[in-house]
Amino acid sequence: MTRSVPFIVGGVLLLLIVLLNSVFIVRQDHQAIVLRFGEYQRVINAPGTNQPGVYLKMPFVESVVDYDRRNIGLTLEGQPIVASDQERLIVDAVVRWQITDPRRFYQSVFNEAAGMSRLETFTEAAMRRVLGGAGSDDIISGRRSELMQAIENDLNAAVAGELGVRVVDVRIRQADLPPETQERVYERMRSERQQVAGRIRAEGERDAAIIRATAQEESERTRGQGEAERARIFARAYGRDPEFAAFYRSMRAYDYALDADTPIVIAPDSDFFRYMQRRRGG
Repeated sequence: MTRSVPFIVGGVLLLLIVLLNSVFIVRQDHQAIVLRFGEYQRVINAPGTNQPGVYLKMPFVESVVDYDRRNIGLTLEGQPIVASDQERLIVDAVVRWQITDPRRFYQSVFNEAAGMSRLETFTEAAMRRVLGGAGSDDIISGRRSELMQAIENDLNAAVAGELGVRVVDVRIRQADLPPETQERVYERMRSERQQVAGRIRAEGERDAAIIRATAQEESERTRGQGEAERARIFARAYGRDPEFAAFYRSMRAYDYALDADTPIVIAPDSDFFRYMQRRRGG
């Protein structure tokens, strides 16, 4: 009996080892592929299915490779991009991706770390293609949403068949000018704004001159019409009562000529003072 104890213990250990190599668990948020001597056999809980749980495999013959089923994040920082207007930009981006074809993924890159490295290379190329055809203003603010969608489409076209993954989202977190070119660009922007301000100011002065000239012309025309109307009224009044008209003109002449403290040298019996000499001025 004592001699059989080691054999029993060894048998139990061997059974445990076989059992541990025969059972595996696939979590809800993971997926797995089963390999037999390194050759693909089947996939469990791939996207679009619902197969989590406990599974059996042939011990020592079959192996299991586990992959994340959720979206995986990839961050790219400090990517140099040359825009279509030849401005150099530093771009930070975030990519969210998912393994959709575990078999293709295994055959292409084997594990997630290698897959992330390959996807980073594809993303850098896609960013250069898409952002290289856009202006710096569009990348910084003007068309960023449209450009991010274009990068996502470009990536999916490149990696779907190559890596067996799907790019879920691409976000440009930051796009800035390099420090050495910021001051030059800001100076150019100030110069452009000054030119715009000068053009607007010149247009305003031109419009003001036109308005003043138009107003002066209208004023002269109105004054001329007033003078003509005054002369017409005066002539009509003169025709009705020439004596009164002559008297009125003389009073107006006195009003203009005899200002306070204004000396006048003229003969007292001149025609200018006729209404002061006689009642009827004759």
